[in-house]
Amino acid sequence: MEDDDVAIERHPLLAGPGPAAARPLSAGPLASLDWRQALGGAFILAGVVAVMVAWFGISGTLDPGKQMPYLASGGIGGAALIALGVTLLLSFEHARDRAALAEVLDRLERLEQRLGPEPELDNGAPKRRAVRSGRR
Repeated sequence: MEDDDVAIERHPLLAGPGPAAARPLSAGPLASLDWRQALGGAFILAGVVAVMVAWFGISGTLDPGKQMPYLASGGIGGAALIALGVTLLLSFEHARDRAALAEVLDRLERLEQRLGPEPELDNGAPKRRAVRSGRR
């Protein structure tokens, strides 16, 4: 049972980006902060502030001529900053998922190498190993 606990702790999908051995266990949340996370969060925060400033500026006047600068700079600019921030965060998530998948595939390849070659039947086709599904 202890082996299962150790295997779960070292599972690549639960461990996050990068090799598990390279990450310190006692690292805080900011120690593993990626540049895409930091920049994406900053862009989203700046976009929200810009939209709020634009809203405050627009709400102070009824004249559309005076509202347009706020809408153009704060509203549209803020929305663009938010979109850029979300794109950076999605980019980070994609890179993290690809790294975890690569680690899982490497582990699978090492496991297949330890099992050895697949046995062959008389007709030359590989014989499939029986797999237990856990269903009864």
